[in-house]
Amino acid sequence: MAPGKRLLGCLLLALSLAAGAASETDPAGRYVLNGVREMGSALLIRSDGTFAASLAYGNVEGRVQGRWQRQGETLILQGAQGHPEIAELINDTRLTLDGACLLRDMGTYQACYLRQPELPFDDWYLGYFAPDYMDVWIETTDVTDVRGITSRGAVTGLASIRQPENGSGKPAGWPKSLGFGAGRHLSQLDLPERIHIRWQSLVEPQTYRVTLSIPAEARELMLKPERVECPISGWGVRYRNAITIGLAPGGIVKLWVNGACFPATEILRAQAEIEPLGPYQGKMQGRYALPLEPAAKAYIEKHGIPYGSW
Repeated sequence: MAPGKRLLGCLLLALSLAAGAASETDPAGRYVLNGVREMGSALLIRSDGTFAASLAYGNVEGRVQGRWQRQGETLILQGAQGHPEIAELINDTRLTLDGACLLRDMGTYQACYLRQPELPFDDWYLGYFAPDYMDVWIETTDVTDVRGITSRGAVTGLASIRQPENGSGKPAGWPKSLGFGAGRHLSQLDLPERIHIRWQSLVEPQTYRVTLSIPAEARELMLKPERVECPISGWGVRYRNAITIGLAPGGIVKLWVNGACFPATEILRAQAEIEPLGPYQGKMQGRYALPLEPAAKAYIEKHGIPYGSW
């Protein structure tokens, strides 16, 4: 073989090996079994080739540890020691790598050991608010995290709102000081990549939908530790572990990254589209979730809706 061809062949072989090594994902991490009734299990895969597992099934509950071996995209759990019945169930278990899952064959179906987020906080909060009197009912929030895992209906119900009875509310514009809003803590999701929202603006009334693509800068900000002063606890290193979304009439959406003792940081503003099927995508024969609160109805009859202020 000519020297040039030999050199080219070696180069192609090296590139092929490098590509193969890069494509082999590191399975190390924490996993929790999903989709299996009456069974709970957690699995810790360590980079040193060892594992620890817990399992609860019926009256059997215990922990084991052992070693794992990799064959292509399959992990084999071996040498489990600890609770004898759990060790028997775990030994020689074959788990197939599939994105964020380690798939386990359950006979008639495959269950997923879902890889848990590796975040500097236990969970992150997703909350909603609306301007004073501008009642909002959230039909669904579908959150897709950076692993591609989607939680459908992650947040539903009424957005946080003020209804001053004396008509002293100020719905025009966004408030300078934001709370977290009405929502929930999300412990099984990694940071968001997309958030799809469908909601009812009860004051119009109108139903809107939008899909927000969360920019990388928002996630970077949430993962950035910063020294901040809290009124009670004083100075400390904390994280912005909340996303607050404002929903206003006309389909206006704003999103902030938020955190205890931090000022909220605006990330994006979006214009939603009208849901052509109406409330609940036509399943409620055009009926909206709730009637307007009396204070909201009185304010709108007197002052109208301040479109263009948001």
